[in-house]
Amino acid sequence: MAAVILALAVVGIVEMTRLWSRMDIHIWRPLAVTAGILYVAAAGTGSGYFQAAVLFLAVTAAAIYLIAAYPSFTVSDLSATIFTSLYAGWLLTHLISIRHLTDGFHYVLLVLVCTWSTDTFAYFVGINMGKRKLAPVISPQKSVEGSLGGIAGSIIAAVIVGILSSRVPLIHYVIIGILVGIVGQVGDLAESAFKRMAGVKDSGRLIPGHGGVLDRFDSLYLTAPAVYYYLRLIIMS
Repeated sequence: MAAVILALAVVGIVEMTRLWSRMDIHIWRPLAVTAGILYVAAAGTGSGYFQAAVLFLAVTAAAIYLIAAYPSFTVSDLSATIFTSLYAGWLLTHLISIRHLTDGFHYVLLVLVCTWSTDTFAYFVGINMGKRKLAPVISPQKSVEGSLGGIAGSIIAAVIVGILSSRVPLIHYVIIGILVGIVGQVGDLAESAFKRMAGVKDSGRLIPGHGGVLDRFDSLYLTAPAVYYYLRLIIMS
């Protein structure tokens, strides 16, 4: 899992670099990639302090580079560099963090199943029943009906997983289903906004017919952290 997350982090950071460059924002890619790799390594050790130290070092290095390269490297470039390392590098490492928990493999599968169900139900409900636009400026094809269908699909998937292999009371699976259904669509729309600002249809061409890493894992960037913190703060506190 760590190897897969590492590959996705590096490719995602490269894709985001290209998006920013189309907006005339030029991040310091070596730092973003290095920080992304270190976030994965920190998640593999299970050390939150390691992750915090990586963020501190990344911000410090970016600040030093800003001073050395100014004015060619701006505050906008610095902010985008740190954001890129966090968004494309750090967020997905929560899957590794979930795997470290008790029954972690079960919860990783729960995140994946609910996230994919959200996307699938939102698509088919939206195609067949969608009337009211959800975010017409960002993604004209998405509808309120499709969004509600996505949340329902996530809840159904979570409940099925809970019934088949329950680890906690079923109400927690329902809540996780709702949580994933909502934040997954936020992640999807956020990535659509990035592409809209950059003026591109897809973030990359890694997967023929499906776009890049950001296109395929946009929802998972937020659903994995959301479930991890729910597990840690509510179920395992």
